[in-house]
Amino acid sequence: MRIASRHYSDEGHLAEIDGRLLETPDAVDVLFERACCLEDLGWDEAAAAYLAVLKHDPRHLGALTNLGLLVTGRGDAASGRALFTQALVHHPREPIANVNLGQALLEQGEVLSAEAQFTAALAVDSDLFAAHHGLALLYERTGDAARAERQLERAFEKRSSWTMPYAGTAPPLRVLLLVSARGGDIVTHPFLDDRIMQTTMFVPEGFRNGTILPEHDVVFNGIGDADRCRTSLERVRAILAQSPAKAINYPQRVLATARDKTAALLGGIAGATLPRTERFARRDISVENLTQRGWRFPLLLRAPGYQAGRYFERVDEPAGLDAALARVPGEDLFAIEFIDIRDAKGDVRKYRVLFIDGRLYPVHLAISNHWKVHYFSSNMAERAEHREEEARFLTDMPGVLGTRAMTALAAIERAVSLDYGGIDFGIDANGNVVVFEANATMAVYPPAAGEMYAYRRPAYDAVIAAVRRLIAERAT
Repeated sequence: MRIASRHYSDEGHLAEIDGRLLETPDAVDVLFERACCLEDLGWDEAAAAYLAVLKHDPRHLGALTNLGLLVTGRGDAASGRALFTQALVHHPREPIANVNLGQALLEQGEVLSAEAQFTAALAVDSDLFAAHHGLALLYERTGDAARAERQLERAFEKRSSWTMPYAGTAPPLRVLLLVSARGGDIVTHPFLDDRIMQTTMFVPEGFRNGTILPEHDVVFNGIGDADRCRTSLERVRAILAQSPAKAINYPQRVLATARDKTAALLGGIAGATLPRTERFARRDISVENLTQRGWRFPLLLRAPGYQAGRYFERVDEPAGLDAALARVPGEDLFAIEFIDIRDAKGDVRKYRVLFIDGRLYPVHLAISNHWKVHYFSSNMAERAEHREEEARFLTDMPGVLGTRAMTALAAIERAVSLDYGGIDFGIDANGNVVVFEANATMAVYPPAAGEMYAYRRPAYDAVIAAVRRLIAERAT
């Protein structure tokens, strides 16, 4: 549970907040707004901004909570847990503190302690949907599907939609945004300008026969992770059957992008290389079984439903398999073929391209000397030549990638057939697209302030304009 009064979609909001801070530079509430805005914009400065709030008020519930969620999402589970614990110490009667600590404990496999925190939250507020939701995820994680479903029904039996504030003056374009109770959603807030659009978030787990949908002009299915959210996406079908509006990202198309289905979806595309991917029950993952099924080391292990490299391990030798398994949660895991695409200097390149209404848009290029590449953990800030290479990719994607790769990307876009989606990929020595993933979960954030990343701004602006145009066109 994050604490914020609104979502901030562009830098105009940040400028307005900074204007208020000029008059009251020590106003804690405004400093907190600024930190929330920076987080929504995807800027690295968000963590420092939350710390600035805590410098003024070490007990600030919102800063402790949001910073804990932020660092947890970046892979620092220990620091997140410490911040949630601190929030609970200072605010023992705030159930949000129990819920977030419970989620952290659940992620670290401490099921009984997590259950105690969710139960404590319900002792304060018996209808708190997030606590019932946490118990549902706990029971789902421990294999008790029936209890999990009952808790999800309890979580959303009284309320399954939330309408965001509207800041415009003309009649709004009304967006029904579908989000999953299981997570795995698309990062949509940069696209949803609250001066033009009024967004109502709706959780499919709360949909029943006879449920009246909120008024809307278009449905944006924001549920993007087919591995984590299969049952949520199945419920979306029933919602769309009742809605008179057009939809963005029909659920059957999203479901087809599950990691173990990607090979079937994209197989046979010239110029595309797809790593072998197979879903295993944890009990079936052993060196002997993998070897019998034709797997070779090094290979990758990944827990379904996690992004940003969480619970994603490379196993170089058979002797390291058990240790890697201990670091990755879940009863089912993906085994993924490791394809080495390092260049002569040992660098790995990960390109991101979005698919928006049938067109290709470059988003970023991350270069790192680590096999697991993400923009936030790459060395782009330290290497000017890498930023120059990214600038060339953003301004001349066909010239950088070549005809073979561009033809393959166009074919992949047609096969995926999402209104909004994208692909993370590398390029091998033969100019083939090596597909890391192709689905709807691709996030896009504005470049950080300053001249260093100013070259990224036109590509970002083009993506935002394209998605907002897509929403408007579907609404008519």
